[in-house]
Amino acid sequence: MRNVLLVRSMFLVGAAFASAGLIYGQDAAKEIGQSASSTHQQRTPSKPHKVWTDDDLGAIRSRGDITVAAAQNPTLPATDDASQPAAASAKTSASAKPVGKAALSNPKTAGEADDMIAWEQRDIDSQQEFIDRLQTEIEQAPADQRERLQKTLTEHQHALADTRQEQQALLAQKKLLQKKSAGDTSAASSQSPQ
Repeated sequence: MRNVLLVRSMFLVGAAFASAGLIYGQDAAKEIGQSASSTHQQRTPSKPHKVWTDDDLGAIRSRGDITVAAAQNPTLPATDDASQPAAASAKTSASAKPVGKAALSNPKTAGEADDMIAWEQRDIDSQQEFIDRLQTEIEQAPADQRERLQKTLTEHQHALADTRQEQQALLAQKKLLQKKSAGDTSAASSQSPQ
């Protein structure tokens, strides 16, 4: 009788352990399924980023805008329309508006020009600092990386030269604005004594 009780109790304890194991296994499978679906939801990007190209910006430009590339290279047409006569493009370039970037480099006052010149100077300083660090890195770089670094250095030197040209153009625009404001004040003072 003791053996029968012992066998029954062992059977009940085994059944309890087996059922607990099955229940725990089902809960773990649910957790794994939920965590897998949550990581799948986290990995799916919500929306790809829009990459702008020159084609996209061409529709935004107005016909009278002069691009930076056209301003620096007079052989390029100032507008996207190649059928426009050359005389009309010459009138556009000879107008009183300064040539350059449409909104970012056309100051309206000498104070704005000073601010833009100061910003360009800070940009030139930081670019020169980067070029200096890149040159020291080239000197210490292994031979297999020097070509890539040299190419990067050349690109940054061209960008620095472009920035210096922009600064010189801003200085010229500032002089024109100062002459214009001096002419306006002298004309106003000559009219006021009447």
